[in-house]
Order: sequence, then C-alpha cells, then structure tokens
Amino acid sequence: MWVRSDRPLRLLLCLAVLFGGRLLPAQQNILLIVADDLGLDPTPGYLSGPQKAPMSRLSTLMDNGLTFDNAWSMPVCSPTRSAMITGRQATETGVLWVDDPLLPSETTVFEYPTSINSGYASALIGKWHLGGSQPSFDDPGMQGVPHFTGILSGGVQDYFNWQQVTNGSLTNNSDYITEVLTDSAIAWINAQSQPWFCWLAYNAPHSPFHLPPQHLHSQGMLPTDTASINADPLPYYLAMVESMDSEIGRLLDAIPPAELSNTTILFIGDNGTPGEVVQSPYAPNKAKGSLYQGGINVPFVVSGAGVTRSGEREESLVSVTDLFSTIVELTGNDLSVYASSKSLVPTFTQGGILHRDCVRADSENAQGAATAVRNERYKLIDLPNGFQRFHDLLADPYENTNLLPGLTPAEQAAYDELSEGCTTIVQTAELEEESAITILPNPTSGLVRVQGMRSEGLIRVHDGLGRVVMQEVIRSTDQLLDLRGLAPGTYVLQGPDFAERFCLYHN
Repeated sequence: MWVRSDRPLRLLLCLAVLFGGRLLPAQQNILLIVADDLGLDPTPGYLSGPQKAPMSRLSTLMDNGLTFDNAWSMPVCSPTRSAMITGRQATETGVLWVDDPLLPSETTVFEYPTSINSGYASALIGKWHLGGSQPSFDDPGMQGVPHFTGILSGGVQDYFNWQQVTNGSLTNNSDYITEVLTDSAIAWINAQSQPWFCWLAYNAPHSPFHLPPQHLHSQGMLPTDTASINADPLPYYLAMVESMDSEIGRLLDAIPPAELSNTTILFIGDNGTPGEVVQSPYAPNKAKGSLYQGGINVPFVVSGAGVTRSGEREESLVSVTDLFSTIVELTGNDLSVYASSKSLVPTFTQGGILHRDCVRADSENAQGAATAVRNERYKLIDLPNGFQRFHDLLADPYENTNLLPGLTPAEQAAYDELSEGCTTIVQTAELEEESAITILPNPTSGLVRVQGMRSEGLIRVHDGLGRVVMQEVIRSTDQLLDLRGLAPGTYVLQGPDFAERFCLYHN
C-alpha cells in the first residue's frame, strides 16, 4: 500500500515561516479585561505604601505572567478605549474627551481580523462609551462588534439598577452589574466552538462608590449611607476593586482547563484612580483626568498561552494603542506595526524586545488641549494654559519638581526631542535581527549545529505557543544539539542574547 509522505509539505511550511515573517502563535483564545478607573496605587504589585485591594486572581496572573511597569493610557476612558480599539492616537481619531464619539469610518480591532479571515468569534461585553453623549443602541455593531452586551455610556447611577443593551435591544436590570457582566462573558465563551476573542470591560471600580455584595469582598460590614461613603470613600472603592477581582476568578474558573490553557489573558486599567480615592504618592490633582503619572500610568498584565516570562517585569514604554496590533498578532496574523500601534507579542517571551523611543497621551476639554510625551527618562507636559512641565522621571517619578527653566545640556536635548511630540513609531525589532548565531542545517531533521555563541550559557527551545520544550547548557561556540525528540514544527532557539527561529521535520 502506498502512503503519501507529508515531508515536502512540512518543509514548505517551515520555509514559509522562516522567510515569510516572524513566528506567530497558534490560534489561541484571547481574553482582554479592562478595569474602569483603576490606577497603580490600589493595585497589588505596583508601588509600596498605598492600601491595596485584595486581588488574588490578578496576583496569580502576575506570578505566572508578565507585568508592565510603563504602560500609558489616556487620562479618561473614551480616548483610551478609542486608542485600544483602533490602534490610533486620540489626536488621530478625534476622541480626546469623554463625550467625543468614535467615527464609523474608523477601522476597529473587531473589523480588522474579520477582513483577513482569521476565523475568530469575537464579542465586547461591558462598557462601550465610544458613542458620544447620545449613542445609538446599535453603535457597537456599527463599529464591527459582532456581539455586544453591556452599557453604552460612561457608567451607571446604581450598580443594582441599570439599563443593559444587548445587540441593539434595551432591558432594565436589577442584578449587580459586575456579576451580570461576568455571567454574560461565561455564557458567550462557553457557547463558542472556534477560537474566540472576548473584550470584557468591567464598569468597576468606577463611581458611584458603594458597598458590593458581601460575598465578593473582605472589607466587612461598612455603613451604606451616602454620608458615610462620602466621608471616606476609599474602603468602598477597594471593595469594588476586590469584587471585580473575585468575578475575574469566577470567570476563569468557568472556562474548561484545556481551553483556559490555550487562552492569552490581558488585563489593563483604562486610566488612573479618581482623585476622591487616589492615594499617596499621587495627589488628587494628579490622578484620573490629568496627564500626570497618576492619571495615565496604568496596571497592565499579560499571562497564559504564549507568555513564557513568568513572574517578570517589563520596563519597555507601552501605549494602549499597542493592544490593537497585539490582539491581531495573537490571532495568528502578522501585524507588528499598525498606525500608532506596535505589537507587544515579542515581549511575551525572552525572544524579543520592544523598541519604542517615546509614548504620548492627549486630552482636550473645556480648558483646552493638553499633551504629555515621555521617553525612558524624561517627560514633557503641555498644559492648556500654555504652561509646560518637564520632569526627570528617574529622579522625580511623582513629578514634584519642574525642571523648566534652567536645563542642563542633556536635559535640553531631551526637551527638544520630546517637543516634536512623539509623532513617529520606531519599528518593533526582535533580538534575532541583531543575532550573529547560525543554526545549521535549517530546516533540520533533528541534529543541528549552533555556531556563534559569544560565551557559554543556558539555551531554551520554545514551541509555537512559547512553551519551553527543551533546555541545555551550551559550553562551546560551535556545538551540536540533538532535537530528534521534538515533534515536527517551527521553534525558537533562545539564548542569553539572541533568539533564532528554526524548523524541524522528520524523515
């Protein structure tokens, strides 16, 4: 009996990956969780000193994944959500404040994968807030969202009495909104039979501050009258944060283990903590709504499938616009740079880094337009009144000292550079682009020679999902590796200062 060999096909696939673009993960699920008004101060794993909301599930994601220290949002929610969903800056979309609508002409992340036939089911559950002051019930659908359920506006007046919109239909709901959004996400995810992308935008911990149901938090039996809440809103805010974390845990527990292990999870805040509940070292006038760090430096964590950096921190400059390219790349489509968006996928493993010279944030309200721009060290803020602030974030991370005027030559050079407004996107580059390592032969049937190591060190082999499938100490600049125990496919060989892709086939 004649049996057809698939070796030529495997070789063709290997060559296509090697020469047609960088390694992309297999089709995993994607879960984006957006917290509303959550800054660094109440979030575990960031800053020391402020009271922290108990967030055991987020802490687990941090322990098993990658925490970003320099993620920038916009100072309020609509511009941030617009930047995430389009990959474009607020000045490009015109969404600069909470009442600015996203124009139908914009391409959203829900439309882009559809246009390239990625085969993903997708949904947005929770807060929309991209339709301006008077959004239509079908506004999400007009922006390419196949399934929407949640709220269209910036918030609710009562977490226990609110109006829910589902694919254009309005109903009144008297159940606790944080739990309802979790229920909706569980129902939608468990109904899918193909890879899925779920954008889950909780309304919590956005005001009104209140005491959530007791089973969701550990703050105890606080008084629930308005006077008590207004007198000391922080415990209520922390309880709302904890209740969201509890619901995130319920969601993750409801996803079958095999499906969850094939899911990449991204968690981010949409802007800083509100001034009424912000904690030192931030000041109320340097919190949500401002372009100071307390208003735009937000928690951002990735974990799950394809994220091999476990319990690590990432210092690269990141913008919320980067979520667009990142999500598209996670669907298996190569989109390292798009508009103002740069894929963060290379940072998820040791095989890549993000090269970005600067990030920016913008706003415009009744007081006028304002912009903040930073590089790795310095930050320039242009305020609506024409006043400027220039800070050394390494020496003065909470922006207490304005260096203007009287700059040193080095500070003046940084000021001049930032004054250009961070209008260019520096290309994403992987370590392999700078590597002098050679893998021979490539493709290989199992035995390869690794040449060009600068010194001895530990090397790891990662599969297409970023999992470590082999590791070995190389003690020579020219060493033979036996990979015959691995399944055929595309892999990345990663060392202390390089990452190289190779393909493996079996005779």
